[in-house]
Amino acid sequence: MCKRRNIQREVDQARYGGNNIPRPPLEPNFYLEDFNLQYLMRRYLPDDMHQWADRELTHLGGRVAGPIDQRAAYTDRDGQPRLVRYNRRGEEISQIVKNEGYLKTVKEVYGAGIVGHLYREIPELGRKAPYLYSYLQGYLLSESEPGFYCPVTLTLSAAHLIDRYGTPEQKETYLTGLTSLDEETLYEGATWLTERQGGSDVGANLTMAAADPEAGPGVYRLTGEKFFASNAGAMVATVLARIHPDRPGTRGLGLFLVPWIKPDGTRNRIYVRRLKEKLGVNAVPSAEVILEEAEGYLIGDPDQGFKYMAEALNISRICNAVAATGIMRRAWYEAFHYARERQAFGRPILQYSMVKQTLAEMLVELEVNTGSTFDMIHLYDKVNSGQAAPEEEVMVRMLISLIKYRTGEAAKEMTHQAIETLGGNGYIEEYVTPRLLRDAQVLTVWEGTANILALDLWRVIKKFRADEVFLQVIHREVEGLTHPLSQPFKTALEERLQQIRENLTFLKSQPEEILTYYLKPLSDQIVDVYQLVCILKEAEDQAGADGNGRKFIVAELYRKAHFQSTAKDRIRQTRLPDLIHFDELMDYQKVDVEELQQVKANTR
Repeated sequence: MCKRRNIQREVDQARYGGNNIPRPPLEPNFYLEDFNLQYLMRRYLPDDMHQWADRELTHLGGRVAGPIDQRAAYTDRDGQPRLVRYNRRGEEISQIVKNEGYLKTVKEVYGAGIVGHLYREIPELGRKAPYLYSYLQGYLLSESEPGFYCPVTLTLSAAHLIDRYGTPEQKETYLTGLTSLDEETLYEGATWLTERQGGSDVGANLTMAAADPEAGPGVYRLTGEKFFASNAGAMVATVLARIHPDRPGTRGLGLFLVPWIKPDGTRNRIYVRRLKEKLGVNAVPSAEVILEEAEGYLIGDPDQGFKYMAEALNISRICNAVAATGIMRRAWYEAFHYARERQAFGRPILQYSMVKQTLAEMLVELEVNTGSTFDMIHLYDKVNSGQAAPEEEVMVRMLISLIKYRTGEAAKEMTHQAIETLGGNGYIEEYVTPRLLRDAQVLTVWEGTANILALDLWRVIKKFRADEVFLQVIHREVEGLTHPLSQPFKTALEERLQQIRENLTFLKSQPEEILTYYLKPLSDQIVDVYQLVCILKEAEDQAGADGNGRKFIVAELYRKAHFQSTAKDRIRQTRLPDLIHFDELMDYQKVDVEELQQVKANTR
């Protein structure tokens, strides 16, 4: 869970020599302008990485705010991937052509180590990076090009599977390519899972894998169709196929490494029927892929294919949450800067209280969702490195689905709010907001819909008693909140925890029809508690560093939005923290914690 350190002081000293008043850069830079992201970087990355990561993320922040953003706009509207099925001799080649700007982004992003630094030592540091650093990069990338973050995600997943379960030969050839920093030797990855009749029901998959003893041990011939194959044309795909036709469901599935080009230099028997025309994320080529006795190499135990793919799915779900928070950040950024410049009725619309309310609401959801996402990632890094306690492993299993669910829904809502703030201009394709809205829509579908994620929650509750672990861990975290400004929140948290206990007792006694009906409301209750605890721990950290109470205001606004339900609670208030502290919230300025405590005392 979140750790307590005086992070805010480190941010201020590193950036401004102790002056914590934000100073935006002369040129747009999504990292330098995002003081909360800088805070989270220092909160979670090891101390010996701070200076290096700050420099690297500053460089990437400038690129995603400039050239990468420009290329993303071109790719979305005019430069989408296209399929060339046949060459001039009429031979089927299934070549996917991407525009030159997109290829430059590929070179830059992979060259920055978004995958490679996880597996190769960083020369300046003499160590590899944790996943959290890669996800910081992914957050920045998603502010401009969440479509390209999908291929990055699939490359991360393929690298993980081969690293964990591949043979030495597979690692030497394919892991080396997937983790390369050089475009000349880089292999992009793909994960082909979805089939026409299957979808989320992976156990219904029909693609068959037949052993080919003449070709050598572990070599199979795969035949079937993958109906929604993202990053089609990638050099390395990890594919689920049925080894045992007599074993129904997921038990008969094995996992295979399927290269686009075989080791002998010939093209594998993989064909693209067509590229999908999608609502958004147009940078990623999603296709219907046909395998006709394609050569594939078994990864790991032939009976553990689905289990392996579920591990990779966790990586993808975290990427999905990271992409959602990146889109949320860009949506807020566009809305805030537009409101500051747009004049209506003689003054900037930023001065109107309803606009302030919207922007503050957006900022609170952004900051809380981002903080809880990176808290979960920090815990995932502990599990991935083998340093986690058993209860932390269970928490990660539970939180990945919950955070993916919440951030996807929040990204949809925030992109809508950004368009509304921009008014008619927000609906015009010359602005980035329509693309943000279109790109955000898929985040509730990729890697599991809300229904599937809610069912996953119940699965980990039944299998690992995750509900008991969650209640114990969060109760301990609530008890550990010691700052005076945290005390009013503890009552609301304990009341909600008791509600969750009672609801779980009720649901465990119900038939499936009733149980599943309430799983999404249960998920909301659980994630509300987790997110409020995370932002309170950040608030205590910041207050302890230099007496800054700003995050307590964020926590209060989040509590009002998620823990108060009646109209009376919401309407009959005249002291409105989002209006009183609007400038401090928007500009990440200091709110003196002692003054805040005095105000709280006087308003009781």
